[in-house]
Amino acid sequence: MNAEILLSGYDKSTQLLAYRVYCTALPETERRRGHRLEHLTALDLLGAALLEDFGVRHAKIVRRGIEKPALIHDFLHMNLSHCKGLAVCAMGRLPVGIDCERPRAVKDHLLDRICAPEEAAAIRAATDRETAFSRLWTLKEAYGKFTGRGIREPLDTLQFELGDSIRFVHPASEDVMFFQMIRGNQHIISVCLPKSDLQIESAEAVLCS
Repeated sequence: MNAEILLSGYDKSTQLLAYRVYCTALPETERRRGHRLEHLTALDLLGAALLEDFGVRHAKIVRRGIEKPALIHDFLHMNLSHCKGLAVCAMGRLPVGIDCERPRAVKDHLLDRICAPEEAAAIRAATDRETAFSRLWTLKEAYGKFTGRGIREPLDTLQFELGDSIRFVHPASEDVMFFQMIRGNQHIISVCLPKSDLQIESAEAVLCS
């Protein structure tokens, strides 16, 4: 499998790997078959990361009720995402949420429902509305997957301001950090992690953090 390392975080004093984000591009296929291929590829990325980065050969994934899927492991966390043409995996010693998607259009009534008024206005004013919307959407999704609450938390309360950096306008802003990448102008990948003082290495430009 041709996997790319997008992002790595290391403890500055020990150089111990804290987390890593992988992705792999996939051929476009019929929708149902493509969805299954993307999901299985994300699981393959997870298995490869477990072995390569943490020496774990066997691990089970469990989902209790509506909670997010989690590894049955003492110290490792993981999160997966996939979209048309891409599968991504984030895992490590920290809780993590990740989301990816292609830029896509959104109808005005949906925009008003899931965005804060300031976000909706910024998207409507953007030259590339599809990319602007998908950048916000993946950030909201990554945070929801990080906390495990998903879309049960009203999305319009998760407000972001995008510029040279990401500003999370939320009471939890002091506790989390975000990274966002646009891969090949085709896919947007957003990652949410607990705020920490780590040495960050990126194979692609991290647009905002």
